[in-house]
Amino acid sequence: MGEEGPPSLEYIQAKDLFPPKELVKEEENLQVPFTVLQGEGVEFLGRAADALIAISNYRLHIKFKDSVINVPLRMIDSVESRDMFQLHISCKDSKVVR
Repeated sequence: MGEEGPPSLEYIQAKDLFPPKELVKEEENLQVPFTVLQGEGVEFLGRAADALIAISNYRLHIKFKDSVINVPLRMIDSVESRDMFQLHISCKDSKVVR
């Protein structure tokens, strides 16, 4: 019989199975405001009136001048847009971010 090699899946790395998505920036000069974790990929980077908003495959990160909101995506239960300028995020652990 012919030579049999190891199964092909043994040599495929996770980064090959799930390639990172391309970063979408509202402005070219914006920088990611946090240290990216192993396996994390930032997908959107934008600016609000007084904040910088970044969305990765792990978290929603909003950086204000004097505070930071960091919400893991799997903790988000629902998101509502109120009065066109307010975002209301309900988390699974009963926290509310506005």
